[in-house]
Amino acid sequence: MSQKPKIRLKEYTKKKAEGLERIRQSAQSAFVRAQDEKTRGNIQEAARWMDRAHRLAEYNPNITFDLVMLKLKLRQYDDAYSLLVPLMKKFDFYEGWLVLAILLAHKKELSQSIEQLHYALSRYCPTNKTWGMIREIIRSAGKEGCCGLIGSVGQVWVDNRHRKHVSVFLDNECIFETLDPFFSLPPGWEGYSYLHVEIEDTPLVGSPIDIQAILRTEGFVENDDKFVKGWLWYPAEPDRIPTIYVTDEYGKFYKELQAIKEFDVATLEFPLFRAKQFFIPIDEFLFGLYRFQDDYGQNLIGSPINPLVLRNKSSRLRDIKKKHQNYIPVSAYYKGSHPEIADDQGARVVVVIPVYKGFDETIACVESVLKTLPKGFVIQLVNDCSPDIELIEWLELKVNHESIFLIHHLENLGFPGAVNTGIQAWPGYDVILLNSDTLVAKGWADCLHKAAYSEENIGTVTPFSNDASIFSYPYHDKVNPIPSLKSVQNLMRYMQKTHQDMVINVPTAHGFCMFIRHDCLSQTGLFRENLFAQGYGEENDFCMRAQHLGWRHVLAAGCFVGHKGGVSFQNSKQALLKRNLGILNKLYPDYDEMVMDYIDKDFLRSVRRKVDLYRLQDLEKKQVKLSKPIQYALFITHTYGGGVERAVQERANELRLKGVTPIFIRPTLLGDACQLEIQLKSPSFQNVDIEELYPNFKFNLPSEYDDLLEFLKNRSVLYMQVHHFAGHHVMIRNLLQDLKIEYEMYVHDYMSFCPRISLINKQEVYCGEPNDLTKCQICIGKELFDESEPIHMQKWIDRSEKELRDAKLIIAPSQDTANRIYRHFSSIKEIQIQNLEDDRPDLSVEQLSYFSQICNQNQNSQLTTSSKRFKVCFIGAIGIEKGFNIVHQLVKDADQRDLPLEFSLVGRTVDDRLFEKTDRLFITGTYQEEEAISLVKQQNADIAFFPAIWPETWCYALSLAWRSGLETVAFDFGAIAQRIKNTQRGWILSSLMAIPEQNDMLLNLCKKVRYKKDNR
Repeated sequence: MSQKPKIRLKEYTKKKAEGLERIRQSAQSAFVRAQDEKTRGNIQEAARWMDRAHRLAEYNPNITFDLVMLKLKLRQYDDAYSLLVPLMKKFDFYEGWLVLAILLAHKKELSQSIEQLHYALSRYCPTNKTWGMIREIIRSAGKEGCCGLIGSVGQVWVDNRHRKHVSVFLDNECIFETLDPFFSLPPGWEGYSYLHVEIEDTPLVGSPIDIQAILRTEGFVENDDKFVKGWLWYPAEPDRIPTIYVTDEYGKFYKELQAIKEFDVATLEFPLFRAKQFFIPIDEFLFGLYRFQDDYGQNLIGSPINPLVLRNKSSRLRDIKKKHQNYIPVSAYYKGSHPEIADDQGARVVVVIPVYKGFDETIACVESVLKTLPKGFVIQLVNDCSPDIELIEWLELKVNHESIFLIHHLENLGFPGAVNTGIQAWPGYDVILLNSDTLVAKGWADCLHKAAYSEENIGTVTPFSNDASIFSYPYHDKVNPIPSLKSVQNLMRYMQKTHQDMVINVPTAHGFCMFIRHDCLSQTGLFRENLFAQGYGEENDFCMRAQHLGWRHVLAAGCFVGHKGGVSFQNSKQALLKRNLGILNKLYPDYDEMVMDYIDKDFLRSVRRKVDLYRLQDLEKKQVKLSKPIQYALFITHTYGGGVERAVQERANELRLKGVTPIFIRPTLLGDACQLEIQLKSPSFQNVDIEELYPNFKFNLPSEYDDLLEFLKNRSVLYMQVHHFAGHHVMIRNLLQDLKIEYEMYVHDYMSFCPRISLINKQEVYCGEPNDLTKCQICIGKELFDESEPIHMQKWIDRSEKELRDAKLIIAPSQDTANRIYRHFSSIKEIQIQNLEDDRPDLSVEQLSYFSQICNQNQNSQLTTSSKRFKVCFIGAIGIEKGFNIVHQLVKDADQRDLPLEFSLVGRTVDDRLFEKTDRLFITGTYQEEEAISLVKQQNADIAFFPAIWPETWCYALSLAWRSGLETVAFDFGAIAQRIKNTQRGWILSSLMAIPEQNDMLLNLCKKVRYKKDNR
């Protein structure tokens, strides 16, 4: 990346970080306000503020659940249910299942309510607070009773409505019968899998209880320069005080302590995360490994740990291997030479598969490996003390001691330990490390083997995958859909067709699927489980050590392996990953920089693009054979979303209904390339197959312009629509002539004659559209915008005029917009007006709202509490051009004069923090289109005001206000004013009015509307 784009990227990153910090602060303020209101008993107000916090931090599950609970208190059951269901698909926690059962009971769906309670009781301990409510729902559903287990004391709770004898079984062994509602289990019960509680051979709700789920712990340990610290809890019984047992590497007891300190914030972003923290001064430890275990002898994630291993290291040693052995930092950029290459280049191969959790994924993985394993290769399964007995039994049935073997660990050692066990069982073998949640296709192992021996100093080989960081395909910077086995086979075939024997140097391997040559392994050594515990980063450490010894790491570009990812240790993954990356960067101080340098250079981009192209051509050929050739429509647009994106998607959907596939051309972040998006399905589709994605048609500009042109010319492009050039490299404009396709030009704003787009000058006011280009030249100064050189306004106008004149059709959303284009481009004689929506001027605002409500019956609109003040509603994202300064001054003036007037904003501003100390303006936060009407109605406003200071070309938010039943107010220019006049659904203000005058007018209009409503 050249210096100029790097500077732009740095500026963008800084601005983005500042924006995210503003949002975070606003979310925190809203959350605190919600908690304060809840403490005061103002549940309605608390819900309003928590809803804002949720919109600002929509991925924070704790805020979401707090909002669910407030909605439940307000008896807004449908709202609470719609928030909770997606949450429970991501997280598994007792209170969530309980509340879901309550909501389903309120919805009269008792059978589903019982299902949720059954799951909760089978995996979690009931509490005194919740037991009565559980019994009530169980009885209302006509069930015989329910049961629960308190893990800390081994006590069983039973609700037995008819006082019948209860039979109690541990696994299949009947231990006694009883009538007692509370009883204790016999010693040793913790060693069983299931507790069955039955009445006359019928299980109670909650039975069978999963004993190991009840007893499960989650914990984590790490150290810094001062403390060995971590956390531990029992998710099934969060009030239980956990005990941590510390032993040294020889098993000698060292320390016992209880974790009691609560977290101030749920830092792991798990709902109601209630782990208890512990801290031990690091000076209490000697050099060596220490195990941190729970009550049942299970290692905490991150254990074993040597707290002193990276402290105070001398760098005097010159020998690289001794530096590695003594944990002395070495640059990640250092590359050794002359690795110790073995004479026997035909070593046999073992596939090592560590197994812990994931029953279905592991079976699918092993089956796919067995079907594709080359002759002479063997499989070594390593059971890392899996709690899944059924899974281990299935694996044991597969063992034949010829091609598939199984080793059992008596305790969980984690991925590095399991890998080392497998490697040590086959000395002198090449090794393929394979995660148990992968899927492989025919030819995968041979491809990796061939790549490993294509050059003598190759130490490791990694394939492409859907989930493998820098080796991911088709996206490398987004989450890909998980592929089916069929998709894995297809993608493997495409990789083979395009890059069969290609190997590409990479900075590190990826442990999900990693071929290691035996001579590289012999010289480098095993994975360092003493550093990386259960895993993450251990393969990168191995690769750095191997690189320092002269070995190379490569990608086998002709191989693809599917990977589900995240099956094991899901809740502790981020904590362990963060810890281990810290260790990695201490050992190799510039490791992150090295990887980022590789990503910046994007060596794999052309490889991914070639595969995308081959796949697309294959699809096109298949469609031709079916007599359904793919025909395309080209859309040139920007990446800024908003009304332009909505309009573009609406046009694309219209053509999609005609059987045409949209191709969108958007600029990249830095404007030095364009990104093509082939949209086989509408973005509204939830489930997209990995084979339907083609995200790698990115073309650097100007260097790859000819490639872009060739790609587009080779497609059957029937339509071309130009919506926006903002952010684009100037060469994109050449497509209008070079493609030789008639195009339609859509006018969404005034970029054609104003580089600032919205006619707002440096003083943040409307410029008035002067006829004198000299004034425009002064306004833009020496800013480049998206051009390669300073803008000359006459050239800008001439270029735009030619593009407009050459268009087959010019389309504007309103007559006002068209009139402004006519005024600035005298040669343009015809512009077609296509309103983006049907305003239905034949209907009153009340009628339009009524019909909209019928069409959106799923939208709830519980009104907020009434206020003595009159209320004005703003809608949308309020930036400078949308009237941010006007809003700020209106609020300030209403405060200073203590007017009976307040405001609400359905949406956001460029800086919400300016309004946090006033009660005059409430800001909801961003919203989804499907909830917009409901959200506007909840504000209980009298009128809606659109304070835009530029002549809008349309405004979707205006239609939203009308459909919500609000009459509207705007300034006397642009499409908004034109539409209000045409429909007579509001009032027009002079833009020259002073702020106090505007407030007085708004107050009078509110009174007028309120009087009208009160006297119907």
